[in-house]
Amino acid sequence: MAADVAGYSRLMGQDEAGTLARLRTHRRELIDPNIGEHKGRIVKTTGDGLLVEFPSIVEAVACAVAVQKGMAERNAATSNDQRIEFRIGINVGDVIVEDGDIHGDGVNVAARLEALAEPGGVCISARVYEDVAGRIEVEFTDSGEQRLKNIDRPVRVYRLLTGAARTEPTALVEPGLRHIGFLGSTWRPPCDELRRALIAYGHIDGQTIRIHYRWNDGDQTQLPKLVKELVDMPVELIIATGTPPVQAAKLTTSTIPIVMIEVGDPVAYGIVPSLMRPDSNVTGLSNNLHEYAPRSVRLFKEIMPEASRLAILAPTLGPVADAWVKSVEGAAQALAMVPRVHHASNPGDLRRVFAGIDRQTEVLVLAPPHGMLDPATVFAATMELQIPVICQWPEYLHDGALLSFFPDRTEIYRRLAYYVDAILKGAKPSELPIEEPSKSWLMLNLRTAKTLGIEIPGPILMRADEVIE
Repeated sequence: MAADVAGYSRLMGQDEAGTLARLRTHRRELIDPNIGEHKGRIVKTTGDGLLVEFPSIVEAVACAVAVQKGMAERNAATSNDQRIEFRIGINVGDVIVEDGDIHGDGVNVAARLEALAEPGGVCISARVYEDVAGRIEVEFTDSGEQRLKNIDRPVRVYRLLTGAARTEPTALVEPGLRHIGFLGSTWRPPCDELRRALIAYGHIDGQTIRIHYRWNDGDQTQLPKLVKELVDMPVELIIATGTPPVQAAKLTTSTIPIVMIEVGDPVAYGIVPSLMRPDSNVTGLSNNLHEYAPRSVRLFKEIMPEASRLAILAPTLGPVADAWVKSVEGAAQALAMVPRVHHASNPGDLRRVFAGIDRQTEVLVLAPPHGMLDPATVFAATMELQIPVICQWPEYLHDGALLSFFPDRTEIYRRLAYYVDAILKGAKPSELPIEEPSKSWLMLNLRTAKTLGIEIPGPILMRADEVIE
């Protein structure tokens, strides 16, 4: 988060001592306490400016909103020419840490976003917006793609809505746009691919459509409330990612079209009666993970033919998780491996599982993320136990998994735009057959392989679509 005082030179020219005194008071009584409350770290100060690092995007935005709200209250009785008003920019990205300072593209973009913000305002990048939309009680408006100084690419910018505009449902504030709901879990899907694909169909977020993101942060009990927020706006269709969000959306509305994605077996889960004839307000794409999980196990067996003991770690989510577990068990048994199932839905469960796991286990198969399992905890434990992890989710490879085999999510999210376009043009979900993935993606983590002393055979390396070295 980058922040500075708007019109600082003017204020200093008018009353240097008074300006510095008021700024110190605001820092001591409002700004620094809010930064601490939201777990931020002040990296450096530059007279009128601050650079702050946060462990969470949600905390960063919540802090910025609290600061601006507090400053508005403090300035209410102050004359315009005496007001100290901050501009704030927030971005998420890689940084370089050097001698306690941070540098890099992530910092540069935040600084340029700050310069775009109005006095008392907040500007955030699209990546930040995707992560916080629906998680805090504020609304942002899309300002479109902007060319920022010394940044070699356009950056989509969102501005904090203030005043009366924020008290009404956004769909009523922007009647010229087609409104779409996006209901998801804790992990961030490739929304950039969806937006780019929608542009090809003539649907531009912020110009012809508005996508409203809602995330449940792993708490499935929040889903009905989040769906209701989207229904009440109202939105014309809901994109739902993952089985629990799709089921919650279907239970809430039978009239608003629902386009599903990241669902393993929609027929077995009772979401639709048939892939070819959905016969309801739900259509979209299945990711067929129940087929990919067994194939992941077979790939691992090619890497370590002597492996005979396999652990399965899944959340306790009932039929959906059970179906996935059975597919992995069947594959393991067919390969003469002995599977053992462990269920965990919270940090306490994870500690119990790893405290009692068989030390002879040669591989752990990790369920797709449902917002219940903390990857950092899982991979810290498996690395300590020297147990490789295979999964169907690419993000887990960057956390330390050895192998991931899954549908090509980039292709799936591009195809998602077809369903959105068709429905916006009048097609009924019941008339759009549900598609299954046509392309897979194999990722290998050679860094993890080296750490665990595992040699990846050449033929499998040649088959890999992506390798982490």
